[in-house]
Amino acid sequence: MAVSGSKDGTVIVHTIRRGQFQRTLRPPSDSCVPMQISELQVGMEGHIVVGEQKGKYSIYVYSVNGCLLSSFTMEEQITAVHLVSEYVILGSMQGSLHIRDLYSLDALVTPLALRVPVRSVSVTKECSHILVGLEDGKLIVVGAGKPEEVRD
Repeated sequence: MAVSGSKDGTVIVHTIRRGQFQRTLRPPSDSCVPMQISELQVGMEGHIVVGEQKGKYSIYVYSVNGCLLSSFTMEEQITAVHLVSEYVILGSMQGSLHIRDLYSLDALVTPLALRVPVRSVSVTKECSHILVGLEDGKLIVVGAGKPEEVRD
């Protein structure tokens, strides 16, 4: 599937092979003021993660069928999103790295303070390390194992 986000907060889903329209996703909103999509990711199993901003920053997770699975709002400005298996990794302008459960968006670990705005997030092929690109040009490598498995 191919997805695109717009300034009015909607996400359009198309098939890749024929470009056929599948559906439009509209995030829940209490206001008439549209939110702007700042981040958009599609997982290997078709989950769609949408990051939007309107004062505060919101993250929404949709199923492959377009059903809203979970959402949360935070004060920090999200600048990077990466999906890997059952996790969402978020980087922020305030220099934090968040790891959350894909389905519930619950925080799995305490956010890692990097003190410099995060520009990009990726994961190694073996999912053993998280690669974090910072605004100052540095690349931070974070062990992705359980605390007892990570060596100093």
